[in-house]
This record gives sequence, C-alpha cells and structure tokens, in this order.
Amino acid sequence: MSKNKDSKKKSKSSLRFVHINLTAMVAVVVAAVFITFRWIDKYTEHGVAIVVPDITGLQEEEAINKLAQHRLIGIPDDYAYIKGVPVGEIINQRPAANAKVKRGRKIYLTVSSGNQPMITVPDIADNSSLRQAESRLRAAGFKLTPHDTIEGELDWVYSVRYNGRELQGEEKIPEGSELTLVIGGGSRIEADTLGVPTVEEGWF
Repeated sequence: MSKNKDSKKKSKSSLRFVHINLTAMVAVVVAAVFITFRWIDKYTEHGVAIVVPDITGLQEEEAINKLAQHRLIGIPDDYAYIKGVPVGEIINQRPAANAKVKRGRKIYLTVSSGNQPMITVPDIADNSSLRQAESRLRAAGFKLTPHDTIEGELDWVYSVRYNGRELQGEEKIPEGSELTLVIGGGSRIEADTLGVPTVEEGWF
C-alpha cells in the first residue's frame, strides 16, 4: 500500500512540474511577443504622424531646411518654368501640405527653373497653306494673332512675324510666344498682265 501511495505522489509531483514548466513557457512566449510588438511599434513609430508643412513659395534651400526641422527629407526632382516665378522657388510638393506621413519621409519638390524654354518655329514660310501652318504652330505650343494679308495666292503663308519682325528659317523663340502669319489675300489678274490688249487700247 505504501508503495502505491508513493507512486501516486511521484506521479502528481511530475504532473505538477510539467504544468509549471508549460505555464512558464507560455508566459515567456507571451512576454516575448509583447516585447517584440512594442519594439516594432516604437521602431516604426506606429500611430505617430508628422504633418507635412507647406513649403511652396520658399526658396529651395529654405524649403529643404524647413522640412528637415520636421524630420522630413526634401528632394528636388523636377524643374519647370512659370512666368513671374523667381528661379529656385518651390512650385509644387509631393505629398501636399498638411498630409500626414512618417518621420524620414521624402518630400519631392518641383522647383522654378526661371528660364523660359526655347522652341524652334516650324519651317512653314512659303511652303504651307494657312490651315497647315496654323495646325503645326498650335501643336508646337505657339499662339496666333490675327494674320496679316498681302497680295498673293489665297491663304498661302508667305512669312511669319514675331514681335514685329520677320523670322528667318527655323529660329528658336520662347515657348508659347505669339506669332503672326502673313498670308496671301488673293488678287484678280488683270487682262493687261497677260499681254492681252484691253478694250480701251482697241482691237482695230
């Protein structure tokens, strides 16, 4: 009988030991998972957002410094020309102002180039009709003023004027400039221009 009792006691003691070990292992795993997630949240700053400041209108260096103060990185990645905007001024930003981002986010900047692009005027003088010339010039980004008319073949383009002067060949001028086409208005051919006597000169 005593042996059976000792055996039962040992069995209960072993089970208790196993339960304690299992409980301890579960506790360690839970603690490890909890600590890991807390570390990930802290590392990625989960739930922590930075509001992107509005840096449009600032000069490039000033804008980058302001972003750095907010723990953001300014990256100039595009340049564009806008009439009246000083060179180096920030025209646009991505993400936009007031967007919520994480620390260290790159903010891409569009900077004013200050230099108006120059475009080659297509060679249309004396080899294009009015319709063809207008189509090509508008496609190239030019604006057209009311055309001037001279004697010549109807709707034939004889020259192109820019700022009052006649362009020579394929010149480069600022993009979006206004051009004036000089076209023929058509002219009636008089009989005497063909060497045929008029009635006044008489046939007899």
